[in-house]
Amino acid sequence: MKKYVLAAAFLALAVAPAAAYTSYLKPETYWPEDNDVTIVGSFASTFFTPQIAVPAELRGFNPDGSEAVFDQVVVETAATRLDADLPTAGTYRISTGEQLGNVTTLVGAGGTWRALAAGETPPADAPVTTLQTVTLADVYVTRGQASRTVVDQTHGRLALRPVTHPNQVLAAQGFQVDVLFDGAPLANSAVVLYGEGDPDTDLDRYVVTDGAGRATFTFDAPGHYIIAARHRADMPAGSDAQVGSYTTTLTLEALTEVPAGYDVAAREAEAARAAARRERVPARRRVGRPDL
Repeated sequence: MKKYVLAAAFLALAVAPAAAYTSYLKPETYWPEDNDVTIVGSFASTFFTPQIAVPAELRGFNPDGSEAVFDQVVVETAATRLDADLPTAGTYRISTGEQLGNVTTLVGAGGTWRALAAGETPPADAPVTTLQTVTLADVYVTRGQASRTVVDQTHGRLALRPVTHPNQVLAAQGFQVDVLFDGAPLANSAVVLYGEGDPDTDLDRYVVTDGAGRATFTFDAPGHYIIAARHRADMPAGSDAQVGSYTTTLTLEALTEVPAGYDVAAREAEAARAAARRERVPARRRVGRPDL
């Protein structure tokens, strides 16, 4: 029973608006027509209303799994905006990476835990521990045709590894994702689904992972959604806190139909031919203007 109460206390601390917000990344489109896309990253208490910008150190992964380098990042008060270059065809992953939050001291009393107030000294016989939030937000975008290399990779201790391709989610068919912690399936864990306009304190829509750590979601309608996994675990040796409160999110769009995509090489070749044709056409001389 005490373990259950402890987990509930940690979850409440992790999601309470006064203590923290939930991070997310959201692109202007999941299937960009050109070779770049703008992505907004923020911590928010209501989706998708930016409130606190995520750090600028956003990470990207190319369709072949290699790491991308982003230099078009602007940090504003409420959001971080990234203009990501998509040089080749395929599916890209953009991530905040693991972000460490503040360390909170908790004191146990009567089988529950509470945050220690500033300047407060805990009773001599009371159990004390320290808690730190660890957040990670992911999103995927596809240029041309969808690919799976970056989708099948895992990053961070608490990872969401899509089974359904995250850019090919049909609202009528649902979405499956594997939840992993330290690379192992996280069984019997609640994973929350948020829609646009939902507060992050609304935990009513959730599914529980099966014995293999797999969660299966259904959608009421097409639209933008966030999936959030949360887990409490001991922090690695040498960390600033004893316990980590992990939150990992994945933003996706549930579609009515999957885009057909396009051949990137053919489109680039046609654009090059069009540019060459424009260069070969001489500028027209204006009649009656000898100076031109």
